[in-house]
Amino acid sequence: MRFVFLILLLTNTILFTTATHADEGSHQIFGLSEYVYIEELGVLYKAKIDTGAESASINAINAKVEKGKGDADDIVHFDLVLPDETLKSVSLPLSKHIRIKRRASDYDEDEKDYSRRPVLELTLCIGGDSHKVEVNLADRRQFSKPMLVGSEPLTAFNAFVDPSKKYLQDKTLCTKQDKSEEQKE
Repeated sequence: MRFVFLILLLTNTILFTTATHADEGSHQIFGLSEYVYIEELGVLYKAKIDTGAESASINAINAKVEKGKGDADDIVHFDLVLPDETLKSVSLPLSKHIRIKRRASDYDEDEKDYSRRPVLELTLCIGGDSHKVEVNLADRRQFSKPMLVGSEPLTAFNAFVDPSKKYLQDKTLCTKQDKSEEQKE
């Protein structure tokens, strides 16, 4: 009887371990920083991978929304801050607006504790894998990375994050990169 129990226990352990490792194989592993190519903009950014944030955000200033006429989409006009700190004027359809809670140190008592940001649907490519995700526009010039990738895009990429590593994904696997816009490490 003990022998049968031991065989069953061993079989169950092997099956569980195999199933667990098979599931892990379908996940990508990202470091705390990764290169992200944005297909619609033709730009490669260094991005902070932040599981504590929900959405993705790119470095953009002077955003203005133009209401669409009739059934036409609303359009967001903005200046994209490129990796070399130059500006590129861009106009893309607005997906929606979101409210982002602001840090207490970023506003005075008489101001709102959130900021309203325009959101675009953009195709992000990391390590050769592309997904269309929602990306909000924010002035990120004071941050160390011009892009932030939060938990919702990480879920779309089916990614785990290894906080002890950086730049685990191969930036050359995303096509149509303009080499002049790459950032130097």
